[in-house]
Amino acid sequence: MALRHLFLALIPAALVAQAPEAQTFSQRLRAEAPAVEKLLGEFRAQEARPKAEALLPSQVAPWDESDPQAQLASFGLYREYLYAYFLAARATDASGDWEKALEYYQRTRDIAKINAEKTGAKFPALVSYYKDLAERSRKTLAENADYIQTLRTKANPDPGDLQQLELIQKEEESIGKSTKSAQVFEGYVETTKKEADYYSRSAEQEASQIRSLETALAEYSFKNDKVKFVEGILASKGYLESQYPDKAARVRFLYRLRSLDPGSRRVVKEIEAQTGVQLPLPPEEKSAPRKRKK
Repeated sequence: MALRHLFLALIPAALVAQAPEAQTFSQRLRAEAPAVEKLLGEFRAQEARPKAEALLPSQVAPWDESDPQAQLASFGLYREYLYAYFLAARATDASGDWEKALEYYQRTRDIAKINAEKTGAKFPALVSYYKDLAERSRKTLAENADYIQTLRTKANPDPGDLQQLELIQKEEESIGKSTKSAQVFEGYVETTKKEADYYSRSAEQEASQIRSLETALAEYSFKNDKVKFVEGILASKGYLESQYPDKAARVRFLYRLRSLDPGSRRVVKEIEAQTGVQLPLPPEEKSAPRKRKK
């Protein structure tokens, strides 16, 4: 009796063969993203943003449905696309450019949606494959239980017996491997669903805060005057601390104020006071020359 069948190996996404261009993107992202995260943690958003944007892929490759290995590779690559665009979105948001950040958040939303749709369509077949594989192995072992027991209790097994015992052991091990592989692919499907929901909400939250600030500007006493709006907030003692008790949120809003009024030296000094980060001061406005009395 020969206990043999084909076993489709489960290959981690990081090890699946990728096109050279995808490999270059992945390698650079893994190598350089930690430095960007560090800059964001230190409130150095102006430095983090260009570094994050430099990590974005030159293009997003189509999700490859050709075979299971290609599908797994695309699943992994698309999750790296997600991280790259989300990192750029966070860095751009932190620098105060919420509108550009929204574009990146929307890109992550779209990429996550594709990944969820494709894995949801393709991976259940792999789940079924591995479950069927495990079941066939169990059935084969059960049908040959008496023979297997005889082999294992044989006092002096010959080389042929030993070979069969080795095949039996591999068959038993394959049940665990197949079961685990089915669980892994089920997990991938659930993961992409959750990611699609998360990135969709992230894009909506960014759009919502842009709308909220636009409304605040429109309702301000000096309607849509960004300079006076920024001055008014900074002149309100305790406003920032009361509205943004969390330091990260407070600094993020200050960078937004800097984006609204790039000429405000007061905003820059406040960011420096809050973070210790040195930013270039905008030039001082020259006072208009006084007219001589006649």
